[in-house]
Amino acid sequence: MKTIINAIKSLPQKLGSLPVPLRRQVVTHLGLAAVLLIFGLLSAALWRDKSMLIIIAVAVFFAALGVRICYRDYIVITGICIEVEPTIIRKRNKAVTITTMVDGKEMSLRIPLRQQFRKFAAGDTLEVYIDTETRINEWDGIFHLQTYIVIDKRAST
Repeated sequence: MKTIINAIKSLPQKLGSLPVPLRRQVVTHLGLAAVLLIFGLLSAALWRDKSMLIIIAVAVFFAALGVRICYRDYIVITGICIEVEPTIIRKRNKAVTITTMVDGKEMSLRIPLRQQFRKFAAGDTLEVYIDTETRINEWDGIFHLQTYIVIDKRAST
């Protein structure tokens, strides 16, 4: 129990030391958790229905996701977008392929997008934040990343 309390107390320092895209992700998760918590408590009190406590459980889940980002180790992969793969019907961004340098060798990395509303174009410089334990698989000479914490377009200078 003391470790949880110490982790919560050190959260502002950890949050301040994170890069801006990760900090934005944590604040989004914690903000959503706060809104859900307030809504869940108010609806449970007004309607006196215990099933509204599910909303509070979802709020705790989002808060845990936000806190987990603060305390995990991550790797930043920076690369130039060489291809944006659209979906067949609605032409939304489905995946991006970036080229990056690893140990002096150029490699291509395909990343399926969760944030389909983000607009990426060929030539954009992208930063992909991944967990240190994320597996990267190779298939037909292209490396495939299955999950990431956040992907951000670096501002062009």
